Amino acid sequence: MNYQHAFHAGSAADVLKHVVLIETLTCLGQKPKPLFVLDTHAGEGLYRLQADGEAADGIMRLWPRREEWPLLAPYMSAVGQHNGARLRNYPGSPLIASHFLRNGDRLVAVEQAPQAHAALQQALRSEHTQIFLGDGYHALKALLPPPEHRGLILIDPPYEQVTERSALLEGLKTALLRFRQGVYLIWYPIKDRRDADRLITVVSQLGEHLVVELLTWPADVRSRLNGSGLVILNPPFGLKKRLGEIVPTLAQTLTQDGIPRYRIR
Repeated sequence: MNYQHAFHAGSAADVLKHVVLIETLTCLGQKPKPLFVLDTHAGEGLYRLQADGEAADGIMRLWPRREEWPLLAPYMSAVGQHNGARLRNYPGSPLIASHFLRNGDRLVAVEQAPQAHAALQQALRSEHTQIFLGDGYHALKALLPPPEHRGLILIDPPYEQVTERSALLEGLKTALLRFRQGVYLIWYPIKDRRDADRLITVVSQLGEHLVVELLTWPADVRSRLNGSGLVILNPPFGLKKRLGEIVPTLAQTLTQDGIPRYRIR
C-alpha cells in the first residue's frame, strides 16, 4: 500500500481514526491523573488539503453539516482551529491529540522521515510536547513505561513495506511487556479483507480489545482502499458506547454507494 499523507489527509480513514482518538482521550481524561500520549508515526502534523485528494470523500462531506452533529463537536473544533472561514487545512494525529491535553499531560510524537519531522516541528509547538526523529517501533521500547503510569499509544503505520505487519506486531508485543496497562490504538487499512482479519486476530489475542471499522465501499472491491479500522487494546470504560453513538452517523454520511458499513465489537 502506497500511503501519501497529503493526498489522504482528511479522508474517511482519517475521520474515523481521529474521532476514535478524540473519544479515547475524552474517556481517559475523566480521571485527573496525568496522561502520556505517544504517536509512533506522527507525520507532518498539518496538511494543505488537495483539490484532488481524498478529503472530498471525508472531512469535506462532514464540514458543511457540522452543526447537525453535536457529538462531533470536539472533532470539528480541533479541525476548525487550523482553518478560517474556509476549510483549507487538515491536522494530523499529533495536532489533534495536542488539543485535548490537560495540564500535566504529555505528548511525544515520533517521525522517521526527516522532511516530515521538520514540518512537524513547525506545526506543533507546545510545552507539553516532545518531537523525536526516529523509528516509532523503537520508541515503544525506549519510552515505555512512562513515568505517568497512564498512557495512550497510537500506532498508525503507512503499511508501505511488506514487513510492516510483522514489525508492528513485534513492536506491540514488546510494548505490552513493558507497559501492559497502556491503551493502544492500532490503525489498519482495509483493502484485502483477509489481510485485515489476520491482523485483527493476532492483535485481539494480546488482551481485552475493541474493534471499530468503517467501510465506504464493499470489502471485496480490491482496486481501492475500501475502508479502515482500529483495534483498541485495553479500551477505557465508556468508549464502546460513545463510538456506538457516533460511528453509525459517519458510516451513513461517508458511504460511497448509499449503504452504511461499519462494525463495533
